[in-house]
Amino acid sequence: MTLSEVLALLPIAASCFVMIIAQSAATSRGFGIRYHESVDGDADILGLSAANAAAALSGTFVVNGSPTQTAMADRVGARSQVAQLTLAGVVLLVLIMLTGPLQYLPRCVLASIVFTIAIGMIDLRRLRDIRRESPGEFHLAVFTAATVVALGVEQGILLAIALSLFRHVRHSYRPHTMLLAPDAAGQWSPVPATPGEVTAPGLIVYRFGADLFYANQNRFMDEVRALVKQAPTPVRWFVVDAGPITDIDYSAARSLCDLLDDLKRQNVGVIFGRVSMYLKSDMDRHGITQAVGAPRVFSTLHEALALARGMPHSPG
Repeated sequence: MTLSEVLALLPIAASCFVMIIAQSAATSRGFGIRYHESVDGDADILGLSAANAAAALSGTFVVNGSPTQTAMADRVGARSQVAQLTLAGVVLLVLIMLTGPLQYLPRCVLASIVFTIAIGMIDLRRLRDIRRESPGEFHLAVFTAATVVALGVEQGILLAIALSLFRHVRHSYRPHTMLLAPDAAGQWSPVPATPGEVTAPGLIVYRFGADLFYANQNRFMDEVRALVKQAPTPVRWFVVDAGPITDIDYSAARSLCDLLDDLKRQNVGVIFGRVSMYLKSDMDRHGITQAVGAPRVFSTLHEALALARGMPHSPG
């Protein structure tokens, strides 16, 4: 085998890989949800890998979790692995005894069978639910389906993966933020993080709903500065509810240290509450714990609030 032959096979192998993983995962997940069964993705991938290794050594076709073939097995009542052995036996009998008559079967007949099964897999009720509850996911599903019809299955799957990742990054780039503020009854309740709102005179409790990384660090820093600057009374304690934050990258850590220095010059003390062990490790590694002070980093929000409410003035 020459290098040019290997390079020629790589794009085909990559396409097969994407198709096998995506189709098999979608099939197992979809039918698992239908029958309220848990899905072990690692076991599926291990089985597919073993099957395709055997297929490669024996010169047979690639193996994947086919949505249409799974739907056919489901329609005839398959509920266990015994059904797979039974269907394999039927295929073997057909190959031995019926290949002669079947060679005259028009391709359009096979295509119509597959098409009919595929049409039956479209769950319009669930699509309506997705449209009502999550319009973004609905548009993604429709656009992916249109791409599959217009360009092909491989292109549709790749596009769906790319758009899903883009949608996830977009949520992380613009996460939900909030702060605790008194309601009509005087109780602290979560409200949108609007400059001018405070939790109590001299105190702000702020929650950022995503990991801190280079793409959203400016949003975090700008919002914190705006909350402190536009507070109706001087802020003495700024409590960060770090529950949703599990990771801080290098760029965000450097910006956070600069923010801590800026707030310290303004006589604003910063406290971190609900810090997980993973976030604590990042804070230690990036020098954030040292910058904010180890006694001001807590694993619970209750401890952070107790410190803020027990010491009304920041030591600077």
